[in-house]
Amino acid sequence: MTMVIVFPNTERASARREEAMATVQEHSVMRRVAWRLVPFLGLAYFINALDRFNISIAALTMNKALGLSATTYGLGAGAFFWSYVLFQVPANAVLTRLGARRWLAFTMVMWGVCSAGTAFVTDATTFVAIRFLLGVAEAGYFPGFAWFMTRWFPARYRGRAMGIFYAFGAAAGVIGGPVSGNLLLLDGWHGLAGWQWIFLIEGIPAAMLAMICPFLLRDRVADAHFLNADERSWLEQRLEQENRQSVTQTLTLMRALATPMVLLLILGYLFIGFGVYSKNFFLPLMIKGMGFNDQTVGYLSALPNAAGCLGMILLSRSSDRTGERVWHVAGPCLIACLGLMLVGLTLRHYPIVALVAYCVAGFGISSSLPTFWNLPTAFLGPAAAAGGIAIINSVGNISGYVAPQLVGIIRDYTGSYEVPMMVASLFMLGAAVCIMAAPRTAARMATQPVA
Repeated sequence: MTMVIVFPNTERASARREEAMATVQEHSVMRRVAWRLVPFLGLAYFINALDRFNISIAALTMNKALGLSATTYGLGAGAFFWSYVLFQVPANAVLTRLGARRWLAFTMVMWGVCSAGTAFVTDATTFVAIRFLLGVAEAGYFPGFAWFMTRWFPARYRGRAMGIFYAFGAAAGVIGGPVSGNLLLLDGWHGLAGWQWIFLIEGIPAAMLAMICPFLLRDRVADAHFLNADERSWLEQRLEQENRQSVTQTLTLMRALATPMVLLLILGYLFIGFGVYSKNFFLPLMIKGMGFNDQTVGYLSALPNAAGCLGMILLSRSSDRTGERVWHVAGPCLIACLGLMLVGLTLRHYPIVALVAYCVAGFGISSSLPTFWNLPTAFLGPAAAAGGIAIINSVGNISGYVAPQLVGIIRDYTGSYEVPMMVASLFMLGAAVCIMAAPRTAARMATQPVA
């Protein structure tokens, strides 16, 4: 008779070892993907944000040189978003056909040329025209990137990657403010004004990055030579599994966009944009109104952006670690609301307190953005993801025109920036309300059969 000795924990221990090995492999794959894609795409977004917002520093001397009032400057700053909104969906349609490598490279070249061309505007009309063309050139980059991330990063890792990506954009304000402020010192060099040198010098890097793009990016996981066959297979299966689990995986784009959740997300992103653009386009002008010189303004305007960088990284990591998304967007919106309200109450009589409040607002506004994009990408299935992201981004960016125009009009009417900042704080409150309401509509939809 043979005695068989059974060890009850053996199978469980073996399963735990296999699970631990799978986790190690998973982390290894995602580290390699992240190091391959995020630094380059983040650097491109850094240049993208720099070329979009460097007019806020250039305006310190450009407005006087061109005879622009606050209203006219707001019109020109916002003209970028006319075309940015109109061309995002067509640009993303081209992206899905041509592939990320070719389309993003072309986009970088075009926005670099348009940004540098801003140096040669002569009046309000040419200023508005070149900003419109810059919007056309940049229209495809961000929604293309957001869609591209869904093709490479599972949901568990996407928030962290988006946080780093957005931090690059916020870093443009941290580094770009002081750099642009010092470029104003080139005034008169080779017969050009300092504000003209800002656009010329900062427009070049985009074209340089475009030459690297085809060598670093791959349109599909199957083409990723930096991963071995097993790693490619694992990543493809993981992404496909998540696509099948999407609540609206069978919905067409137009049906998905008609759902209450997506409409609330569009409205929420629109309101967040009011906070972003009310602050970004006018912050240097408001700081200069406190009595600082142009170079000091460049350094001080970097502080709220530095707070935003910190917030992006901390909250996106926290969101990925906990799996919670809604309050990691709505909470920062409420923080931004309080910060902007405090700016409006203290700007005239307590400038140092207002500057601290700007840092609080910058922390809140920037922290809300990376995690926000986990909400629509989790809800929209593969049939709707690319176009849905583009439409949410394009409609949301209508605020890029309305916000600076509204701030400029109220500033000229009241003679100060206090009231515009209070208005911006109310929009951030509205954003928080929309974000908190959206998941309830998604939960109701998830219980209904899809026709």
